[in-house]
Amino acid sequence: MTDRNLPATWRPSWGSKCVSKAILCILLLAGEIGPETVLARAPVVSLDIAPGPLMAAMDKFSASTGISIGFKANVTQLKTRGVKGRLSPEEALARLLEGTGLQALRIGDRLYRIEPKPAVIAVRQSPRTPAPTVAPAASEIIVTAQKRPQPLANIPLSVSVLSLDPLGGARSPTSRDISLDMEGLAMTNMGPGRNRQFIRGVADSPFNGLSQSTVAVQVDEARVTFNAPDPDLRLIDVDRIEVLKGPQGPLYGSGALGGIYHIVTRKAELDDSYALARLSAQAVQHGELGTGAEGIMNLPVVDGRLALRAVGYRLLEGGWISNDGSDKATNSTETVGARIALRWQPSERWTVDAGFMLQDINARDSQYVLQSDEMLSRDHPIAEPTDNDFKLWHGTVKGNIGTLELTSATSYVEHGFDYILDASSAADQFGLTGQVRFDDDRRYTVLNQELRIAPQGEQHWLAGLSYLRATTRGEASVTPEGGDPAIVEIYDRQVVEYAIFGEATLPLFNRLDATIGARLFQSITRDGTGDEPRITPVRARKTILSPSAAISYRLNGSGIVYLRYARAMRPGGLAPAETTSARQFDADELSTFDLGFRKTAFDGRWSLSASTYYTLWNDIQSDYLLEDGLVSTRNAGKGRIIGAEIALDWNLGNGFTISAGGSAQSALLTRAADGVKLDDRGLPIAPAFAGRASFGKSFALAGGWQARTGLQANYIGKARLSFDDDLDRSMGNYATASAHAEATRGHWTLSVNMDNLFDIRGDSFSFGNPFAIREEAQYTPIRPRTLTLALARSW
Repeated sequence: MTDRNLPATWRPSWGSKCVSKAILCILLLAGEIGPETVLARAPVVSLDIAPGPLMAAMDKFSASTGISIGFKANVTQLKTRGVKGRLSPEEALARLLEGTGLQALRIGDRLYRIEPKPAVIAVRQSPRTPAPTVAPAASEIIVTAQKRPQPLANIPLSVSVLSLDPLGGARSPTSRDISLDMEGLAMTNMGPGRNRQFIRGVADSPFNGLSQSTVAVQVDEARVTFNAPDPDLRLIDVDRIEVLKGPQGPLYGSGALGGIYHIVTRKAELDDSYALARLSAQAVQHGELGTGAEGIMNLPVVDGRLALRAVGYRLLEGGWISNDGSDKATNSTETVGARIALRWQPSERWTVDAGFMLQDINARDSQYVLQSDEMLSRDHPIAEPTDNDFKLWHGTVKGNIGTLELTSATSYVEHGFDYILDASSAADQFGLTGQVRFDDDRRYTVLNQELRIAPQGEQHWLAGLSYLRATTRGEASVTPEGGDPAIVEIYDRQVVEYAIFGEATLPLFNRLDATIGARLFQSITRDGTGDEPRITPVRARKTILSPSAAISYRLNGSGIVYLRYARAMRPGGLAPAETTSARQFDADELSTFDLGFRKTAFDGRWSLSASTYYTLWNDIQSDYLLEDGLVSTRNAGKGRIIGAEIALDWNLGNGFTISAGGSAQSALLTRAADGVKLDDRGLPIAPAFAGRASFGKSFALAGGWQARTGLQANYIGKARLSFDDDLDRSMGNYATASAHAEATRGHWTLSVNMDNLFDIRGDSFSFGNPFAIREEAQYTPIRPRTLTLALARSW
């Protein structure tokens, strides 16, 4: 391959005078070899290069290693932090060039060229937080959801990354907002704090039972869900969302059948003090007003060593569902939260991150209606509020030991989930009459400790040990009007997992790599584990192996083609003790083949990705409704999912950007639990088709103001509520549009968002109350046209 772009200022710095190296350099100067030349990796060397001019450091590197360095960039004014220790040449060069915007490209046997990093298109911004007027210098997109920093261009699996501004748009987005911006991510719509997430059609049930979630929610290094609903953490001061699609059993263990929803927060900065604040007001057509206050502060305590970062917010979302005969909406929601993060860097080789996060969601009522999705009211004498309280403590230590990087991550979650439902329709099932209230009070905890090692620099492999303990405790009761509560369900479960895991990428041929991973873990499930167990203690143990394998080919420039196979499992367990159906349910297993590619233009102007996938799911664990409206768990049978996705991001120049994407899939329950073949029985929630398109424009206004505007349209195709005969109801099949605008001058920013621009109606979720769902249809209309105004200031 030839390289026609070598400038006349190319100057090799010789570390060896041997004839073979001279020949290689002559060939390089003649353009007869290029960056595709890849030879064997050089051995580890011992280096001690002090901080200083980069040119001098490279000369010393060549003298110490016998490796020749050529320059395709002007480095005379650049400096390096230096390097010390036993490292491979690639790792040493990466550390010497850190922060310079340059990279070392191997072009021959012990011959490297220093050149600018290629332009890579920026991570796609959320439409609610559009790209800045002046685009930052293009940089390589780094993804951390696979437990180590990896360039997005090199990851051999389907992954979506969405960037968020610290206080972009008029109000910080929710998980449901993100589901409109990413292909393959779907959610139920019970209301804030009640929803479940699904990726690529791996959906077992719309109901909030005790089965383990198919999507694992991560906050940085902390796993925050096991079998709880999505905590719906408000994404304030979040750097990006990373969604890994397909089974992630090798790195995350049981439950990650559909994928990973990874929230990457901004860390405390050691050398910069600043603050941001935003006030907002919201008006929902046919509904109520809302308000919001959000703030961020970064404060170095010891310059370069210790820093504190704090976030606080209170958001009131106006409701839009009223009680018959009342003009006032009942389903308003208040969200209050805070986050404190500390970063301590005792030395250049060690970093400690620790913090605490809390969030409390209080919804005054549910948001479903009866009759049709055109209605915005229903008759409900008993309010159905939700209280979702979330707390997270976490600590991560990272440092270098010799040539290895050590990571120790510890986290603990307390999650309370309480809600009330009107159970009057099922009063006779509990031997009652009249109005009956159902109270469900659950407490979840997740303790996770993980220890990992990986090589310094570009991490081609990792290995680790993990311990996880998840508990669920609580009870549910029914209370007749004027009577005493009676317990109808008891939750008392503990799941413990011990695991050893690893993943490695191995070069096969020129630009062709193989990636293999595996996790061996033992899962121990115990029912009746409290200090005074109220159900008969039962224990089950299962040893599980979750493997993955991928073949990938790196394209010219920035791009990759990959074929990946992965498998994940969920251990079996027992249904709630008070149910009368068979209590035991078996482990389920899911396997996926994923073929896809990603490609970015050489100049970074556009990025295209596409993939197809084929999934087999055996012994599907599914939460289902009993005749009395309570939720139990069973094995529903076998499923098959076939789908495809595509996404395009394009910077047209002159401030114009477009982004579009779509997905199509067939997700079916193909056989019942008894082996009977089924026809046209869809898996729940995931739409058969979905698409999005957005358009943005940045420009300058008079008076020094910089503006950015955008439009987005989404289509949500038809989906099914459940594969049960009496609950196989249709939903979806609607389109929405939104618009935003933002103007910034100096420290001030004005923002306006308009959601559901045309005030359309549509059934986003055909479920709301399990006790009445069999009596009549239920609908969850999408929120009407909503205007949000915000004023933000930075210091």
